[in-house]
Amino acid sequence: MASAAASAFLEAVMGKLFMVLDKEYNKHKALEQEVASLQQEFRMVAAAMDDQLLSMGRSDAHARTAVARLHAEEMLDLEHDIEDCVDRFTHLLTCSHSNPSGRTSLVCRVKNEVKKVQSRSSFSEEIQKLRRRLSEAQQRVISNIINPNPPPIGFEPRSSSSTPARAACGPPVGIGEPMEEVLSLLDEVEGEPEQVRVISIVGFGGLGKTTLVKAVYDDPRTKEKFYHRAWIAAVGSPETSDWMRGILRDVLRQVRPGDAMDVDGQHLEASLREYLKDKRYLIVIDDIDVDQLRIIESIFPDNGTGSRIIVTTDNQQVANTCSHGNGYVYQMKTLGKEDSKKLAFSGLRSVEPGQGPASLLAKCDGLPLALVSVSDYLKSSSEPTGELCAELCLNLGSDLKEDGHYSFAQLRKVLLDNYDSFSGYTLSCLLYLGIFPNNRPLKKKVVIRRWLAEGYARSDDPRRSEEYTADKNFRKLIDRNIIQPVDTRNNSEVKTCKTHGIMHEFLLNKSLAQRFIGTSLHDHPRVGINTSNARHLSVDAAKQTECVASDEELSRVRSLTIFGDAGDTISCLRKCKLLRVLDLQECNGLNDDHLKHMYELWHLKYLSLGGYINELPRSIQGLHCLETLDLRRTEIKFLPIEAIMLPHLAHLFGKFMLHKDDLKNAKKMSKLQKFFSSNKSNLKTLAGFITEEGKEFLQLIGHMKKLRKVKIWCKHVEGSSNYIADLSKAIQEFTKTPIDMDRVRFLSLDSEECSENFLSSIHLEPCSEDYKYTLKSLKLHGNLLQLPLFVTLLSGLIELCISSATLTQEHLSALTNLNSLLYLKLVADKLENFEIKLGAFLSLRRLCFVVKNAASALPKFEQGAMPNLVSLQLLCQGLVGLSGIEIRHLKHLKEVTIDSRVTAQTRQDWEQAAKNHPNRPRVLLLGEVHSVESEEPGRPMEKRRICVGQTSSEDERDSSLKRMRLSDPSSSRLQVIGHPHPVVVTATEAASQPSMAN
Repeated sequence: MASAAASAFLEAVMGKLFMVLDKEYNKHKALEQEVASLQQEFRMVAAAMDDQLLSMGRSDAHARTAVARLHAEEMLDLEHDIEDCVDRFTHLLTCSHSNPSGRTSLVCRVKNEVKKVQSRSSFSEEIQKLRRRLSEAQQRVISNIINPNPPPIGFEPRSSSSTPARAACGPPVGIGEPMEEVLSLLDEVEGEPEQVRVISIVGFGGLGKTTLVKAVYDDPRTKEKFYHRAWIAAVGSPETSDWMRGILRDVLRQVRPGDAMDVDGQHLEASLREYLKDKRYLIVIDDIDVDQLRIIESIFPDNGTGSRIIVTTDNQQVANTCSHGNGYVYQMKTLGKEDSKKLAFSGLRSVEPGQGPASLLAKCDGLPLALVSVSDYLKSSSEPTGELCAELCLNLGSDLKEDGHYSFAQLRKVLLDNYDSFSGYTLSCLLYLGIFPNNRPLKKKVVIRRWLAEGYARSDDPRRSEEYTADKNFRKLIDRNIIQPVDTRNNSEVKTCKTHGIMHEFLLNKSLAQRFIGTSLHDHPRVGINTSNARHLSVDAAKQTECVASDEELSRVRSLTIFGDAGDTISCLRKCKLLRVLDLQECNGLNDDHLKHMYELWHLKYLSLGGYINELPRSIQGLHCLETLDLRRTEIKFLPIEAIMLPHLAHLFGKFMLHKDDLKNAKKMSKLQKFFSSNKSNLKTLAGFITEEGKEFLQLIGHMKKLRKVKIWCKHVEGSSNYIADLSKAIQEFTKTPIDMDRVRFLSLDSEECSENFLSSIHLEPCSEDYKYTLKSLKLHGNLLQLPLFVTLLSGLIELCISSATLTQEHLSALTNLNSLLYLKLVADKLENFEIKLGAFLSLRRLCFVVKNAASALPKFEQGAMPNLVSLQLLCQGLVGLSGIEIRHLKHLKEVTIDSRVTAQTRQDWEQAAKNHPNRPRVLLLGEVHSVESEEPGRPMEKRRICVGQTSSEDERDSSLKRMRLSDPSSSRLQVIGHPHPVVVTATEAASQPSMAN
């Protein structure tokens, strides 16, 4: 809630200021008292808003009034201005304004002290202004939220218990195949016990969940199977006894007509359970929320008759919880291109094909409710044309506002419900998504690291790290289906994602209206950059000509993201004095000259570079606060020692070696080693560096105490006899830890340019009783004649990826003793005599084979092997039928992925095997799309492959593929029950080539 977010904000920002004030200006206690007073008032106003929202009742806590929403946005803006004020003052107190070497003359030091004294007076005045603004905000909260004016005479508020309105869109479009899939889930599997199962239909609001379930509910086949049926709209507060009695009476009335009113209210639940104890029933609970889960848990008995409960929800966690165990989760898909056209332009003959209609459909992103709203809007025009479509597309965000066109009223409500379910820093994380163009997937870890740099991951719980809070916020957006997974890692974690199209448009316009984002030009081309006092500036440089913002406006900018050619945009850089995030990874025209003044950005925490930069200036040492440095898209091959010695640097990405001049400087190398040995470094990710015969990084790894992830490109030079020993020692020091410490380590080794027996030559000593190896993830890429012996020592290994030209049974046998292994991926041109035997891989949950040779045989599975497997990927074009693989023995299996190039008969065989399995696992196809740029430094252009899902019609196939934009493909979404998120399976031809989790 707002008060918790306020507490977290004040603890982090004000705490930073108090430390400086205590240390530098103890005699100015008045300033500290002013800030403390401001702190308390800020908390009080936020708490007052929380109390009022709670007093409305839990059912309305997220349904804010327009006034409450405006006050929340005002508090967010005020919070940002307080933080600006603190950061400016802190900078003046702690930073010397001189050359980056840090050496200053006496005159300069005196001038700095004078500036500090002058700044105290200025800061005090600014605090007074902020206090006045806060006082005014408090009065508005009291007047408009706590003690609002009474409603006009005759005004009747809408009942909170009424069923929400649904779009009347005529005959459902694109519902045929989803309906058949859900109907099949109502059947029992032959040979399995009849038991109650919960089927959760989940997806973003407006996808047609209720429409789909209503079609299933009314289908004659359903009526024939289930004589006792009931439909419940889960609206209201479950904490009230009247609500529960109303639900129970409504169910009893439908399954037992005529008798429901005769039952006493105190005995409704017992009466219902008694009546249903020997009946086969179907109950639909529409729009269930987390607080209403006890309906399922306490009311409906499992009587062994094969009963079914269907729930609809837009919350992934609710769906997972409802269907946990023996249930099913059905993930709603968006409509394909042809169905979208049919829904939006049906009956509108004057809408000619062209860019306008196509762009409008792209923004609707296959969401039925958005398409229906567009159709209603066009029908309200006397003569809808392609030109009108183009105009609507450009101004769609305006129509999603509260005062927009009436045709978008229901869509607007869905979007506002999602928006109002977030507050504080989670709301900032939500709005932050508007920075990025929606035509390319986002990397989850990039988004999280940017949130951390912006300060949007603070928590009022000191036991929780900021990384934990950021990940939690991301999961909230996933659970609400606002963020859609595009690609996943080997361990099923979301790797890349995108915001739902229409939600992105809504967030972008909300952000612009609140001055959270300045001018995002991806979808709204204008001339010039108009920041309007924005916090974040996102610029498509190809669509602007000059920077028209004032110095004062740019002084508020906290992040600058540039897409396209650098042009004149870089001229704004020096004016962004409080900049924390600078993302130039997709800034094509960037060169070394653009970095000349970068050391002046004292607050910078996140720096990502691209373009033609081939040298990092030594002045980077001026970026004292830098936490993330991403050089993967640059041409930088040598790293200056000043970069790796940045005290707050936590994540360093690229493919480099230390600068040759630094390696020759013994004094510098000694200084670097002392820097790590004295625990001054905060480096956690180093992905990665190149090792030849030099020992520099290998010798330093053991001193990097906080290092968690390492990527090493091995380039063994013949004749350097100590290289293997140095590498082995570095790996041992990185992975070994005292037995009483819990450290997690991730390692990736690429030996493609080395000899066949290179990785096998690595030797680790067994740990003594006081130490253990704590490597959790290992990725090996190279020519492996045999499995390196050191792998068998890693008893705690959870994730393993091996890529080699040939893999044999000998490789596999050596892995069976890794009892903790959960995720295994094996990539090879050829598999030889692979068989997974009884009792092997007892803990394994996900197994992936990528076999490039079409004639290569796939492995055999004995019954009793891999008893906990959830996901099986068999990516081999030469797969014929089931190839002797019996999946019915894999009791927990939820998905099977096969190559899209297999024959139609092979696909049918796998679909039939899935239908005969108790869990009804999804059969997914992985198809080749187009070449894209590899994200990994040094990798050539590669073909990516995409899961196109279990589809039969061209339009359904298009629905799975339609999100491919520019450089990255996307895929259809699917759900593995028991997993916290939707799981999307994708791979690359170089899937092949394991990369560090970045």
